Amino acid sequence: MIKGKKNSFGFTLTELLIVISIITFLAVLITVYLRTQVLKGNDAKRKGDMHDIQVAVEEYEKDNDCYPLPSLVVCNPGDGLKPYINKVPCDPQTKASYFYDYEDSLCPSWYKIYTNLENVKDKDIPGLIGPGNYFNYYVSSPNAPGESVIPLPSGSSGSGGSGSGGGDQKPVTGYYGCLSGICSAISWDPARPGPECDPNFQNSTCYGQCANPELECQKWK
Repeated sequence: MIKGKKNSFGFTLTELLIVISIITFLAVLITVYLRTQVLKGNDAKRKGDMHDIQVAVEEYEKDNDCYPLPSLVVCNPGDGLKPYINKVPCDPQTKASYFYDYEDSLCPSWYKIYTNLENVKDKDIPGLIGPGNYFNYYVSSPNAPGESVIPLPSGSSGSGGSGSGGGDQKPVTGYYGCLSGICSAISWDPARPGPECDPNFQNSTCYGQCANPELECQKWK
């Protein structure tokens, strides 16, 4: 009589560890890939938003011979640049307004719009820029003054919307907002990053606009 062979379908401990290691490695690869795609998607939205704001601001200048004051370039309620843009967009992650810098004048002759891209490998990132070097990407009017750029540290995760920005940079001062109808100094919020409320000004009189209750400086969160 021929005895049948006994088949074993079990796995050894070594084989199980190899399988688990492969699965873990693949899971990490998928997670990193998906996160990178999310970051790139957020950054594409930021670039598109800033382009749309830039077009609206340039059209505003053609009609008014001045670039708008920051009270018009905020995303909440976001209707300050109508009819040039239906609604000023907010950052897709922080939901805050993009930071609008401008010539300190009632009739600004230049502007810059700043943000932080999350994908620090983006070729459009020049380094750390803007007030306090809190940002890594901007668009501007053709005549805007040049930027002071600090290279991103080697292996740095960058600002990337985290608000870390310039790391040990001192808080930025010199911003004002209408608080209870009075133009008052306001703080810089590194978590945004940007002044703690909108609209805000770089002029200690707020250009006399605080009589308008609609321009009360509102916390962005």
